[in-house]
Amino acid sequence: MLKEIENQPNDNQNSSTGEDAMALILQQAGKSSDEVAALSTLDDADQTAENQFSGEAPTIASLFGTGKAHEFEAGTFAPSKKVAEVMGASLEFLLQRKKENTLLDNQRMLFRDDILSGLAERGFFGLAIPEEYGGSGAKLGDLGPLLRALTFVHPDLAVMFEVHNFLGPVTPILDFGTSEQKEYFLPKMAKGELLGSFALTEPGVGADPSKLSMTARLDGDNYIVNGVKWPITNVIYGGVCVLVVKLEGHDTQPGRDSGMIIFEVPPSDNPNFRMKRNDLTAFDYLWNARFRLMDCPVPKNCLLGPPGKGLAQAFSSLAKGRGGIGVNSAAKTFKLLAHLINDPETNPDNRESTNVDFKPGEPNAGGWTSFRSTFGKPIGSSPRIQTWIGRATAHGLAARVLGDLCFRLAANGVRDETQGMIAKVYATKTLLETAINCYQIQGGRSVHTDERRKYTRTDAQTASQEMPENPIENYIGENMHEFTIATVYEGPNPVLSDVGAPNAMTRNIRSQYLVPIGIAEVNGKFGLGEKAKFGWFVAKTVLGSFMPSPGNLNGVNNLFMLKRKYAERALKRNRVLGRRILLIIAKYQKSFMDQSFLLGDEGGVFDQLCHNLASLCFALSMEEPNTEYLKIASALDLEATLRLKGQESSVELQRAWAEIGQLMMDKNSKLHQDLIADIEVADIPLDPRFIDRFI
Repeated sequence: MLKEIENQPNDNQNSSTGEDAMALILQQAGKSSDEVAALSTLDDADQTAENQFSGEAPTIASLFGTGKAHEFEAGTFAPSKKVAEVMGASLEFLLQRKKENTLLDNQRMLFRDDILSGLAERGFFGLAIPEEYGGSGAKLGDLGPLLRALTFVHPDLAVMFEVHNFLGPVTPILDFGTSEQKEYFLPKMAKGELLGSFALTEPGVGADPSKLSMTARLDGDNYIVNGVKWPITNVIYGGVCVLVVKLEGHDTQPGRDSGMIIFEVPPSDNPNFRMKRNDLTAFDYLWNARFRLMDCPVPKNCLLGPPGKGLAQAFSSLAKGRGGIGVNSAAKTFKLLAHLINDPETNPDNRESTNVDFKPGEPNAGGWTSFRSTFGKPIGSSPRIQTWIGRATAHGLAARVLGDLCFRLAANGVRDETQGMIAKVYATKTLLETAINCYQIQGGRSVHTDERRKYTRTDAQTASQEMPENPIENYIGENMHEFTIATVYEGPNPVLSDVGAPNAMTRNIRSQYLVPIGIAEVNGKFGLGEKAKFGWFVAKTVLGSFMPSPGNLNGVNNLFMLKRKYAERALKRNRVLGRRILLIIAKYQKSFMDQSFLLGDEGGVFDQLCHNLASLCFALSMEEPNTEYLKIASALDLEATLRLKGQESSVELQRAWAEIGQLMMDKNSKLHQDLIADIEVADIPLDPRFIDRFI
């Protein structure tokens, strides 16, 4: 809680601290003891994580005050020379090995050992580690384009890099580690000797981490750890894993006894440790496992950060990781579109070559949308298909910018938790919607087995089955689990929308105004002064939301006329949403957090905020008034306006999406060339030009 609240005098001794006040108020609101413990723990962890950063969250400022538009600019990609060289060498190596078909070990369903060692030699695993510890010192803002590129090479490479760096252990050790911990672990991680993982999830613990069951009991010079973590990505024998546990043996209160421990994973099972790899339908070329620790001793100097702050530190790392999910999901969105639109027969060195005759006004990129005929015309001529593709294009671009902005804010020491959730939820919903639409556009082919994948698996090889001469590949249907898992990773979307985001958006208001009111009422008072302060804040903020100048555009780069227009409109809409949030709080007060549909997803304030920030951030990302990109800015602006009115679409918006979709299917357009022209796609067996390959 804020200092001004913690220091308020109270007649009731039990209400002497902000922590006790939170519990008492929740009890007054009718919460059970378990609910009080869970909510108090999470709120305390959130507040502690907030205090580990500097600066005000731009999203919150734009909702309840004068937002500064330049704080929503994702910035430009400008890595240091060393970082650029390591990235370039790593990607060149991976692309060459992919071309040679020597990237994957299909017997073990992992990346080949020499791929990992080759990446380690090139400095790949040390990109985000400072130079003083043997890394390259890349800033978070440098890494968005790298994650997109890795996703195009193989999506599991991006997940491996993200888990190693953002979730753990690199980021937690850098943020919370002692000098001894940094000097011991980071150089080994930079060299690729220790691959990192992060273990929060347990069989009964996911969305509510306050119910941790893995315990670490302090006993002399060791913690004795007991419990199960499942499922954990990237945890391998001989690696290093950050465990989030419940501490015992420290003078901490129940519910505020979490801790974070650096655990060196043994090279094999032993009496204190047992691990089994999970058989996943997504991330299937990564080691994802479940493991049990049984009276396992871990040196006490492996405690990362102070006792009682494990969840807060975990929340801090999760906030940084959500930007990665945003950029990964955007990359997969464009790869999906490429598989519908690009011609697999086109020479990648000459995008003009094609064997298909096109009519003016019809899709001409030579892919499925061009040669698949429906009622005498290419399927891409259908207004609905054009609308789906145009909407996916606009949302994919906005998702990419939102993810990059997350990285920039984190790199600058700003924790905008709401913005991080927006980036994650918006991008993953875009990916899922695009996958479902592409599945329908591709039709029956979407359910065909990916024969290339099937015949490289161990079970097929042991059955002495041979790869067909022309194996059918199926990126869209075969990878549906890859597209859907994004909505769960780093916090399920409904939990972030209905609990996390409303909590983050209103935390300061609750601590400054509602907690003092609650304390007064608990002590048997009316709380007139406290309620007057809240009333004045509401009145002042609501009146301010009607002002003609909703934000500050000073410092925005390349501010041309339409860019200014869309930015000002978006900032104005944010003030409207801030006004709605305050009025909901004023009406429901102690019970408003239970009314998740009021601030959450499914058309609520958070959903509207997602679309509005997408419009704002995309508009600010434009460097010049290019006609094609302005169509996207205009459509996103219109969509955000409609969402605030409770509408999802209109005839005008559908037409705007369709125009963008037509451009994406035109191989001569800038959008096509910029976004999907160079993405490789597989042969389509239903293409009449080469059906004889498959029959």
